[in-house]
Amino acid sequence: MNRRAILLPTLILVGALSGDPCEAAEQAPLLTNAPEVTASQAPPQIPASPAPSGNRYDVLSKMITPMAGVLLGGTQTTDRALTLRATVGQVAGRLPQTIKGASFKAMIQYPGRIRIEAPVLGETLTICRNGNQVWASPGSKIQFLLSQFQHKPTPKPKNSTPLQLPFTAQQAVLLPALFQLEQTSEVADIGGVPCRVVAGGLMPEIAKASNAEDFTAKLWICSDYTPKRIDIRRNDFAMSFLIEELTYAPSFPASTWQPPQHVQDIYRCDASDLDQLLYVMMNSLQMSAGDKPWLNEAGPSAPLPTGLQGLQGLPNSSLPGPMN
Repeated sequence: MNRRAILLPTLILVGALSGDPCEAAEQAPLLTNAPEVTASQAPPQIPASPAPSGNRYDVLSKMITPMAGVLLGGTQTTDRALTLRATVGQVAGRLPQTIKGASFKAMIQYPGRIRIEAPVLGETLTICRNGNQVWASPGSKIQFLLSQFQHKPTPKPKNSTPLQLPFTAQQAVLLPALFQLEQTSEVADIGGVPCRVVAGGLMPEIAKASNAEDFTAKLWICSDYTPKRIDIRRNDFAMSFLIEELTYAPSFPASTWQPPQHVQDIYRCDASDLDQLLYVMMNSLQMSAGDKPWLNEAGPSAPLPTGLQGLQGLPNSSLPGPMN
């Protein structure tokens, strides 16, 4: 499963609602409600706001709406940019424990701009799309990874959406209706912040059509309707993400999408190759050259224990690459 799915499931779960299997773990532990890796947070100066109440579908819809403006150009909001900082909390199953604790940052702006920074091979790797052009730094490192991975996605033309999603801005507002959410009003704290727990899955016919009957997820949504934690799961892997920041803005400075002037080691390509760069980045997340992550592209997979818990709700199409 390619670790492009480390990033993209988060972006899509967080943003849409933002392959080949990896080598399997011998025994996968359960994910718990208290992640071993916790997001750093300053001590609260005022009492935390209460968790969202009311209909669970409304809570999910209010989380999705501002993201549609950024990921799809929706008219529900004037904000066209977002910043996401997240950390991989727990991993289980076929995912290597190496990625546990890895942090990444994504800046996304409609139309056609995305910048991602993540730890790869001992330093921060940056991949940036600016319209029809893509650059990455250090360029020599991305070239090395591209030469090692043999099952990269096929280049595809890109449109104005920063990431390829299987629905339009108009359809995004209807997404909650595609889910079968658990009937619960559970509230739980994440880092001292009260969150509404929303769990469920795709409607059975949709899950079957998208080959995602085994995919489950669980979201902890705080008072401003942003997620603080996301758990995702399939039969042979599970992982949790801690969302340290998810903020919106009308736009970012133009310099955001340009490489630093002092950096010379730059790899450049067309936007159609973006998926390949994201693929090798996320499949090498927090690994060293000695780990040889490209050898995990087509390893065996094994089922997780039946007790592993999570929420259902992410189509298989949103898990590109080995980390599918």
